[in-house]
Amino acid sequence: MSQLANLNLKQPEKVDWANFNPASKWNPPPPALDATGNAIVYSGTLPKEFKVEEDKDGFLQFLIDPITMASGQTIRFVRASVKLFQRGEKTINANKVGTLLRSAGIAAKPQTNEEYVAAMTAAAGRKVHFTIDWNAYNKDNQESVSGYTSFPEDPERPGQRKAILKAGDVVTIRDFKGNIVETKTIVSEVLFANPQVRYFVDPTQKR
Repeated sequence: MSQLANLNLKQPEKVDWANFNPASKWNPPPPALDATGNAIVYSGTLPKEFKVEEDKDGFLQFLIDPITMASGQTIRFVRASVKLFQRGEKTINANKVGTLLRSAGIAAKPQTNEEYVAAMTAAAGRKVHFTIDWNAYNKDNQESVSGYTSFPEDPERPGQRKAILKAGDVVTIRDFKGNIVETKTIVSEVLFANPQVRYFVDPTQKR
């Protein structure tokens, strides 16, 4: 023990040796679309609290991290703003925070920043419903692939998409409607697909 005598060390963080596992906990995301091309609605639980931020346009935004899906998988870094949706030149009378609140069963009708914070506080920890999309990103070279339909079909799993992309794989980037935007060859050694929330869904509203 003499080697430690002159060192001002913290005690080690505790390790659960019975479950020691240095392997990655990454799991492939579930499909975003069913066999007929319709968005699949999933459920998950909101975190106990949210971080308040400012979006790029100066509006109130909440960082929701993480949402825990019913399967146990998590969706990280979900952001929801009070800014109204835009569809082309048209402004839609709804925002992402509002759709989250309806999905969580919150009946509040906030109009001020303070009221939105109060409503989101009430939603914390509640169950929500949502559709998802896929995204893969390499922070080292900024290579990314976005959109479930942009991932190639997996020859080893008929009817499924490849959730792990490797250098040399060719991907056809498509928008959510299936329109081709770009075709490119993956240069990263590996890219892992992760789920992201596309829309929050009100389970009481007919779709």
